Amino acid sequence: MRENPRLHWHSGIRLLHWLTVIALSAQIAIAFGPMNGPGMATMNWLPLHMSIGVTILAIIVLRLCWRIFTQPPVRHTSRFVRFATAFFHVFLYVMILAVLITGWLDYRPMPFMPPARLFGNLHVPLAPSVGGLSARAFAFVHAKLVWIMLGFVGVHILAAFVHFLVLRDGVMRSMFFGRPNIAHREAQLAVDEAGSSRERP
Repeated sequence: MRENPRLHWHSGIRLLHWLTVIALSAQIAIAFGPMNGPGMATMNWLPLHMSIGVTILAIIVLRLCWRIFTQPPVRHTSRFVRFATAFFHVFLYVMILAVLITGWLDYRPMPFMPPARLFGNLHVPLAPSVGGLSARAFAFVHAKLVWIMLGFVGVHILAAFVHFLVLRDGVMRSMFFGRPNIAHREAQLAVDEAGSSRERP
């Protein structure tokens, strides 16, 4: 039985979503793990840290472009819930992009040290000066934005579990891979038909 597009996001959107989760998890693990080590640990891990950051940026840009041409699953929720959900996701995207941009702006290679190279080959262009702010200032902003982003990620994860365990409305299931839940599909179709019948004159 084929997957009902009204119950799930497009497979490409789902793949990009989980790639974002994996890349962000690796980035956070590196930032709070080996990059916090003594001596030159930060500089040694910086190329990989920046490479993953560029990967996240590419995934997000591709996901946003794909999302423009993709219809979301049908959910019979209130207009306020739809607005709040859309606003939260937009702000989460903005926070991730802000973390990535400030991380680039605070990159200043130390004198007499070879510059970091993305994926071992690509040269990292130096960020332009912005308002006379130093790299240390951007590093401070970058660190603060990381914690704010983690707070929003935590809220996102909590909301996903509420949808999955409490509301059981299929929102989290729409991002899963695998065979569709037939019982859930029938229940969703019943809700769709009930909503359509109420809208008829």
